Amino acid sequence: MSVLVTNILQLNRLENQKIRPVPIPFNLSEALSRCILDFDARLEEKDIDLEVSLDQNLLLASDEALLDLVWNNLISNAVKFTPAGGQVKISLRQERECAVVTVADSGCGMDAETLRHIFDKFYQADSSHATQGNGLGLALAKRVADLLGGSIAVESVPETGTVFTVRIPETVQHT
Repeated sequence: MSVLVTNILQLNRLENQKIRPVPIPFNLSEALSRCILDFDARLEEKDIDLEVSLDQNLLLASDEALLDLVWNNLISNAVKFTPAGGQVKISLRQERECAVVTVADSGCGMDAETLRHIFDKFYQADSSHATQGNGLGLALAKRVADLLGGSIAVESVPETGTVFTVRIPETVQHT
């Protein structure tokens, strides 16, 4: 219940522009690595193979705390919807003046109807509630990406998996 309340409050503040991004240069490679480490136990518990490919020392002038919300939501969903023994792939690369993060899973995938609504508040594809969630994580991730001048896109094939791609502008440099 506390996760639901926290997500509602965060989304409300973002939508009402009570949260303003604080762009400070930080090492996105390190920040993403820290987020990934937070899921170590869950990955091991489900025997999920994790493949990580991060451009090292990619500096980004953006809001690290807000982006952590995005990474945590995407990785959490990838782990949640990937079956035991499945695979999650996370990559980070620089593309022109953007940092591009991709989170892919070998989970259940989504049909076209689900894809149309996936970023809607409170939308849950699994109406049986077999998987725990509140339908706010992806709405929150999209709002953060939009607020930072970036984008989030999704591709999915039922019974094959899902790929989320986040583009955030203003990559500073590799060190």
